[in-house]
Amino acid sequence: MTPRLWGVPLACVALAVVLPLAGAAGVINQPDIDVFSYGVLAGMLALSLNIITGYAGPVSLGQVAFLGMGAFTTGLVATKLHLPLTLAFLVAVVGSTAVGALAALVVGLPALRLRGIYLALSTFAFADAVDHYFFNVQQLTGLGSGITVPRPHLLGVSLHEASRYVVVPLIGLALVWMFDVRLRHGRLGRALVALRENEDVAASFGVRVAWSKLAAFMASGAVAGFTGALFAYQVTVVNHSSFTFDQSLFYLIIVVVGGLGSRGGVLVAGMLFTALPRWLSFLQEWNFIVASLLLVVTLARHPGGLPSMWAEARDRRALQKGQDDLDAVLPSMGRRRPPKEDERDGSAVGGSARGARLQVEDVTVRFGGVTAVDAAGLEVAPGVRVGLVGPNGAGKSTLFNVISGLVRPTAGRVLLDGVDLTNLPPYERAARGMSRTFQQIGLVKDASLVENLLLAQHCGLPGGPGALFGSGPARRREKEALELAHELLTDIGLASYAEVRVGSLSGGQQRLVELACAIAPNPRLLLLDEPSAGLSPAAAEHLAEQLAAVSESYSTSILLIEHHLPLVTAVCDECYVLDSGAVLAHGPTAEVLRRSEVAAAYLGETRP
Repeated sequence: MTPRLWGVPLACVALAVVLPLAGAAGVINQPDIDVFSYGVLAGMLALSLNIITGYAGPVSLGQVAFLGMGAFTTGLVATKLHLPLTLAFLVAVVGSTAVGALAALVVGLPALRLRGIYLALSTFAFADAVDHYFFNVQQLTGLGSGITVPRPHLLGVSLHEASRYVVVPLIGLALVWMFDVRLRHGRLGRALVALRENEDVAASFGVRVAWSKLAAFMASGAVAGFTGALFAYQVTVVNHSSFTFDQSLFYLIIVVVGGLGSRGGVLVAGMLFTALPRWLSFLQEWNFIVASLLLVVTLARHPGGLPSMWAEARDRRALQKGQDDLDAVLPSMGRRRPPKEDERDGSAVGGSARGARLQVEDVTVRFGGVTAVDAAGLEVAPGVRVGLVGPNGAGKSTLFNVISGLVRPTAGRVLLDGVDLTNLPPYERAARGMSRTFQQIGLVKDASLVENLLLAQHCGLPGGPGALFGSGPARRREKEALELAHELLTDIGLASYAEVRVGSLSGGQQRLVELACAIAPNPRLLLLDEPSAGLSPAAAEHLAEQLAAVSESYSTSILLIEHHLPLVTAVCDECYVLDSGAVLAHGPTAEVLRRSEVAAAYLGETRP
């Protein structure tokens, strides 16, 4: 973690030392410390919801159900296993965390198929089922009487008093905060933010969309279950009435008002919304009403919340200070070092030093009664630059989407080096060395330039627990990816904006960043959808030269959609002309563009 992210854990450690001493000395009374503990736990639960709704995007309406399952698991461990109190505490914390993760796994399984409101309704159905069935089982929850959870002794010290038990929630918050930081600033966290904004763009970078959502659900449920264990020891009597559905809605409001994706804002909102009504008695009956009003104001005035307003102000200051070169060119692959060899399998990191052969055979795409692509075929040989041109509505972008896996063809197939990719999802095609840009810029606008370039190298970075907890190889590969990201930003003249969010840049600057992202993984096949759109005249002038450098340095194959025909002539060795979804002409670029039928297709004249 960077030094600024250590603030909360260090504050937790300091408070864990100060509060017990202040409570013992009578400087702070026990009820106030108890209320503070509730606020800390509320902040932890809000952070758990922020992982799924704030980072990944799906709305979860069952977070308090995870909390309750963790709390009741702790109650059962504490009362049924007859373990020493200290051992029971440790077993309960681990068990509740696991139960929360497993329950979230069950809830997240619909994420493999569902999106939007339907996924939110599935979490509501889970919360309702838990509320009406699981929480009403006498043997598990004790119903009205609840389950008594005795507080343990840790290191020989009784935690019965609030001024002593507050140490446990504070340590828990420090652990959750560090886990959240590792997740958000790692490979999985970048993937989740990309999913929230545009799943197609995320998939084109190599992100496994459904499984990343599932991982987010499990991480969220694990933190909620862990919080439930500490909550059980906080209240000492775990009762059904503490985990109602309206509490899940309340925490959703907290996350939105605190700022979706804002770790600090969500934590502060969770603590204040819970602790203030307990300290200020006149707010207790108005708490939900005040929260709802704040939600309406937030959505109406600034949907990103206060943290988003501060981030926008920070970006404006950075843009004012930066000395960007609006005439910057694309990153020159000729100046970059060759791709490093992967120690595990000997393949080049993020791609291969050899261009790929693309074959598109008789692809047809129908949307209802409309035929967008009609038995179109093309071939891109290894290291060759091929143009795909045609009038608007000819089906070029649809064919691109078929090649990259975003659209399933009605008929025909797509092969890469002889391997049939027709039924493979986009993330597998990206892992095989296919990289693309989009007609509408394909970047994560709410992430910084550096994060976008790291996301572009997603397939070349290790995943799993090693990446999440920072193993040696994972840290080394992350450092290499970060160095490459800064190198590319220097090449395109935007190094001073490394931490600025992409959405704050101009359209031309965003296009440069997208092209850098496409080049970052050292692709074997580069699909460029109108790359000169939005570039300044000077940048567009250098575009052909730099694309040629990309192809020649690494024998990268290029398939280019472009309306700027002089650029196509300068870049492409061969050219295909698409008209009404079918291939009208193919051959050497200059020769094809001189044909009368091609001119007729562009100008709308009757063909000879």
